[in-house]
Amino acid sequence: MNREAAREPPILTDIVELHATGSFPRPPQLQEPAGRYAAGLLSDEDIAALQATLVTRTMNLTDGLLNTAARELEAVIFAQVMDRLRAALPELVAGALREHLVTGSD
Repeated sequence: MNREAAREPPILTDIVELHATGSFPRPPQLQEPAGRYAAGLLSDEDIAALQATLVTRTMNLTDGLLNTAARELEAVIFAQVMDRLRAALPELVAGALREHLVTGSD
């Protein structure tokens, strides 16, 4: 990459050249703290308690939402079945009566 001034933005060929040669600057590696929560904000026990609380609340919410959705779906399906029955029943009864009356008059 032979850019005269660093003020000019790099172009695609510059980036490709940097990657191809391996001279692309890499960010410094961050040192991982000694413990998982060594930042000192919460102890391992506090994290475990928080995790348990979040899981419990999430499961309770999910359970409630699924139960509500199931009841709503059940109500919709029940209404659809009853509507179909109301629509089909008169013809079903009329057909059965016609068949019965025709065979009964023979």
